Amino acid sequence: MNTALRATIAIVVLSGAVVLSSGVAAAAQSPVRTDSSSDIDAWVEQRMAARGLPGTAVAVVRGGEVVHLAGYGVADDTGRTVTPDTPFILGSASKPFTGVVIGQLVEEGLLSWDEPVWPHLSHLVDEPPDGFETATVEQLLTHTAGLGMIVGTAGTVTIHEGPDALDRRVDELLSRRLAAAPGEGFNYSNAGFMLLAAVTEQVTGRPFADELGDRVFDPLGMTGSFATADDPRAADMATGHQQWFGRWRPVELAYDDAGTAMGYIASTASDLATFMQAHLDGHPAIPASAADIITGTVVPTGWDTPLDAGYGHGWFIDERAGTPVASHPGSLGHFTAHILLAPDADGLGIAVVSNASAFLAGHEAQYDIGLGLLDLLLDQQPQPSTPSALMVLVVPVLAWLVVAALLAALARDLARLRVHGLPAQRRRGARGWVRALLPGAVLIASGGGLLIAAPLGLARHFYPDGGWAVTAGAWIALTWGLVRVVTAVASSARARRLQPPAATPGVRKSEAIWDHEIPPACFHLADRDSWLGGDQRPPRQGGPSSGEGAVTRFSGPRLPRAISR
Repeated sequence: MNTALRATIAIVVLSGAVVLSSGVAAAAQSPVRTDSSSDIDAWVEQRMAARGLPGTAVAVVRGGEVVHLAGYGVADDTGRTVTPDTPFILGSASKPFTGVVIGQLVEEGLLSWDEPVWPHLSHLVDEPPDGFETATVEQLLTHTAGLGMIVGTAGTVTIHEGPDALDRRVDELLSRRLAAAPGEGFNYSNAGFMLLAAVTEQVTGRPFADELGDRVFDPLGMTGSFATADDPRAADMATGHQQWFGRWRPVELAYDDAGTAMGYIASTASDLATFMQAHLDGHPAIPASAADIITGTVVPTGWDTPLDAGYGHGWFIDERAGTPVASHPGSLGHFTAHILLAPDADGLGIAVVSNASAFLAGHEAQYDIGLGLLDLLLDQQPQPSTPSALMVLVVPVLAWLVVAALLAALARDLARLRVHGLPAQRRRGARGWVRALLPGAVLIASGGGLLIAAPLGLARHFYPDGGWAVTAGAWIALTWGLVRVVTAVASSARARRLQPPAATPGVRKSEAIWDHEIPPACFHLADRDSWLGGDQRPPRQGGPSSGEGAVTRFSGPRLPRAISR
């Protein structure tokens, strides 16, 4: 073996060792602190204390370097400390990753921006929604394909398992009508990104999660990120929390493998720092830099929430303090994430992940850590946002009080039936029936309407205390309404059964004989003849039995129906 060959082998071996050691270091990234870290710590800790957040991790990059990387609080109820390498589910902050994959496919010629997506999905669905045949790749990526906002959102879809989970989800999504014609305007929809994942699988022949790993995670060295529930790294993931009456409660919600492209990517603060740097400084795996995204295709959203004025290829586009910003928030009901890029501010990037989510706190309160850090690092005064006590506490409490009132009313009616039995109440005319049936009909319509038309699954997922109250109230209202209607109808029927037959003309109603069988008794035939002849008096019992005027007695005959009432 010559010297040159030995030297070459040595260089390769040493290079491999350096790469391996770098990978190990990336997998166990130490916190990074610089001059700005004390201000960042103060803001993060203040906002966590104000909202009682269990755990948060923050990454800040600037000028091509990581300037802050730290974990705060606890990852789960065991007290495990949050570190920069603790995985969190990103929610809708997963969408920029999907944008990277689609951008690569366009660069490679496997897709084009104006290409209709239906030919790539037609093998999964018999017939598309009306108008969907014209929806394009770019329209799905910019939320302008006409898909409804609620369609595909967590809490509204069935969680499928197995290799065909995404295929079954596509069939479910495309069974819904479009909210608008493709291209008519912005309509935020998680469904569009799941359809993009299915398109990716069709053109590459591989699972979307595998494409994501090979095209994004591996080239960028994002060793702590994953996109499937069975990934071994999921064991280290933080536990998510939902808010119940203003207090955080740990919860394990199903990981949706079919929803990877829209919200179920898991990542760490360390990896997000790498992802942001790749967008700010450029990387071969990133088809469009942050600057390109900001100046590229942008669709007006019509939203007035901070940093949400426009939407590009997987990113919201807006300004903050006159500085263009590409960003994406995300929440799945138990995790929150926020990624912000400001290339003109010396390549500033901020990522915040938390293991708690409360939509009722409001958008600004939900994402105030990231928004405040952006203000702070743009030399602006951060504005703390206080969650609305009305929405966080008062509304859920009132909702459950309504449930209690409905339940008490239902229990009262059932108790009356048990103690007193079914009443006999005759309904006279249409007005009587309306008065009897209307309260029950209103309850049935209200409860049934909520259960059928309202997105109660979404409400329970994102607003569990209020959502479960509305669901319980709807079922109780429906049950109570049915009890009232059935009772009204049954009591009227019972009254008809118990009511005596109508009186025969010529017979006093008050003096009519109620039974067809005359009780054994004696009366004078003369009195009987007189009564039948129109005297309208009941026959006189007894009377003389002999002598003048005596008549023959008889006892117990069955009289003609006409006189037996």
